Amino acid sequence: MRLIPQDENQDGYDGSYIECYTNEHKDRSAENAKDDLSGLISEAWRCLNKTRLSPSPFSADFVAACLNLTRLVPMMYNYDHNHRLPSLEKHMKSFLYENIN
Repeated sequence: MRLIPQDENQDGYDGSYIECYTNEHKDRSAENAKDDLSGLISEAWRCLNKTRLSPSPFSADFVAACLNLTRLVPMMYNYDHNHRLPSLEKHMKSFLYENIN
């Protein structure tokens, strides 16, 4: 997990989950917050995977689509200093241009 760079145009409101967590948990440093949040994210993924494998009133296609959308979230918050999404760009180029054998 990495800290999201602060955007100068947002006057300090960069949407950083680390900053939000440390504001709510004053006793935690940014490094501790990263560890805490990593654990929370891991637990959330365990719950999602368990739900995916459990019987559901929803169709398997709908549940799979929801899980796939969830997988996009980390990618969407992984932008670089130019506010580009290099990971998404790489995946899209792979999807559009690489040969499938």
